[in-house]
Amino acid sequence: MNRMLLPLALGACLSSVVFAEARPPIPSVVLDHMNDLDRRCVAAGGRAGEGRYIVAQDFTGDGRLDYLLSEGDYSCVGRPGLFRQGGVARVDLFVVDGRNAARRVYSDQLIGYRVLAGKPAKVQIVRQGGACGSGNDARTQCAAQLAWNGHSFGEAIAVIDPSAPTGAPPPESAAVLAAPSTTAAGIGAVAVGSAPAPLVVPPEARPRFLAGCRQTYVSRSADAARWADEQCVADWAKVEASAVATDTLLAALPKTPGEAVALASLRQRMGGVRWAAKPGSRELSASGLLGNLSVAVTGSPTAKTVGVNWMEVGALPPYDIVGAMRARGVTLIEIACEEFGSGEWQRVFSGSAPGRAPFRMEVAQRTAPVANANSYYGASIDLSGRAPAPAAPRLVCTNPSNLL
Repeated sequence: MNRMLLPLALGACLSSVVFAEARPPIPSVVLDHMNDLDRRCVAAGGRAGEGRYIVAQDFTGDGRLDYLLSEGDYSCVGRPGLFRQGGVARVDLFVVDGRNAARRVYSDQLIGYRVLAGKPAKVQIVRQGGACGSGNDARTQCAAQLAWNGHSFGEAIAVIDPSAPTGAPPPESAAVLAAPSTTAAGIGAVAVGSAPAPLVVPPEARPRFLAGCRQTYVSRSADAARWADEQCVADWAKVEASAVATDTLLAALPKTPGEAVALASLRQRMGGVRWAAKPGSRELSASGLLGNLSVAVTGSPTAKTVGVNWMEVGALPPYDIVGAMRARGVTLIEIACEEFGSGEWQRVFSGSAPGRAPFRMEVAQRTAPVANANSYYGASIDLSGRAPAPAAPRLVCTNPSNLL
């Protein structure tokens, strides 16, 4: 990882000090990532070295230790540069909650970074070339300071290294400045569009969901009274499993009708996505991974749609983004639907969420009819800020396998 452009200032690196009794144990999600690097190093013919590649600091201001993992600083003896191809390496940020459970909220390919001491600690990042926005050549370097918005890290302050070659900034790039104002530290700064305020799940959401779920099942069949409660608990688990995907989609929405979401801004808002270096297909402007979900974006320089998709052979779809949105106070009105047989359907919703422009959402699901067939689940939202008009006459879907 490049230390010349932005020298790294560590607050607390993971070493023997981190394992002192005063510190909580490293969350399993972070340990899994560390172990994965060890496995990849050994598989490539190397062995794990003694380099420091984890920073443990409070990056959100809640007083808990969070974790930054820099793959480019991982020491793989015998295979130097394995995780730093072309001078670029992945940096991940994991945020820890009160149960000491961690979730990845930021991931990107960078040429450098630094951690600034403080409460909370600040992270500044450096990109190069096309990662700075379309129209930039390979020599362009752009930097930004990350800011916690309650559910992910966005780029609140853009900074420029005065020695780096820069060109005129493209409209969609918030990380490159044409004429930065200068602070005492010699760093230019500018505010960029942030994600809407995150929506929380109130304590009454679960009992309300369970009561409504039971009523729906029993209204369809009196026999459901024997098993509805157990099934509804399982349905709520799908709502909980959809939390990260739902928060990420809601963060992508424009705040007001007519507001265009620049592609660069969208990537910043969706901080938990591990963005690919290149889109997965010609139709996409960006793609990446969010846990077990693939992420697809269309439109450039402003994003038009963003979607999340899951597929697995023989498994039951584990998500319910519609239920997760409603648990957060989002109003969803079904305006169209189509069923393709048992367990396969597509639905369209008109959505309204606090602090956001109205939106259209399409949800599709297929439950594998046999063990060796694919199941899939996907949800995509339109970022135009215009509410879709209801279809006339409105179709009615009554698939008992899903309570949308």
